[in-house]
Amino acid sequence: MQWIEGRLCELADKDGKYRTFNARVVATADPATMLGVRVPRLRRLAREVSHSQDRDAFLAELPHRWYEEYLVHAFVLNETRGLAQATRLLGALLPHVDNWCVCDALNPRALHDEKALASQPAAALIPLAQHWMVSEHTYTRRFGISVLMRDLLGEGFDPAQLRMAIAADNGEYYVRMMIAWYLAEALVSHEAEALTAIAMPGVGPQLRRMAIRKGIESLRVPEKAKGTLRQLRG
Repeated sequence: MQWIEGRLCELADKDGKYRTFNARVVATADPATMLGVRVPRLRRLAREVSHSQDRDAFLAELPHRWYEEYLVHAFVLNETRGLAQATRLLGALLPHVDNWCVCDALNPRALHDEKALASQPAAALIPLAQHWMVSEHTYTRRFGISVLMRDLLGEGFDPAQLRMAIAADNGEYYVRMMIAWYLAEALVSHEAEALTAIAMPGVGPQLRRMAIRKGIESLRVPEKAKGTLRQLRG
């Protein structure tokens, strides 16, 4: 969409400092694709796109040219109603995602909408999360783990989900970091189960170290649990 690209160019910081910052923080994205638009401005543009007649055409226009277009795409997709529609759009977008920022911006409301899930979040989401977590594509796998963290640490939680996430470890840094983040979040509401999972013999040493560090750094993990993590760290 030319008008969207034009708006992105208008919204970009003119001094280039934010673009330089983004290129450093989002290391796997090509700096040549970055314009340097701040996230609040991207969210406002996403609302414009969502209410325009070009919404569907924009979501179908893949691959995009600009890093910021992918973020706008994620924010528009997040407002999609209906699990089947959101899943279809995710299937089209995820193979093009090449960085953690766009991946983690994806949080479709349909994945935690009670009507869409018929009040059975685990039954609806576990097969989807499992499908994404076995992908050979790093950020599709990372997204699948994020679904466990964002949408299934509440009533839909089962300790088997911790083992699913650990099994998704394929040695990729950005996959491992999401697993570690998920395990640290699980420590807040499911302390005993999460500690057991982190201590399992099948957990790789690097993943265990990352999970322990995330848990100790968290302000939400109880001090008693942090003491156990320090013992596991040795």
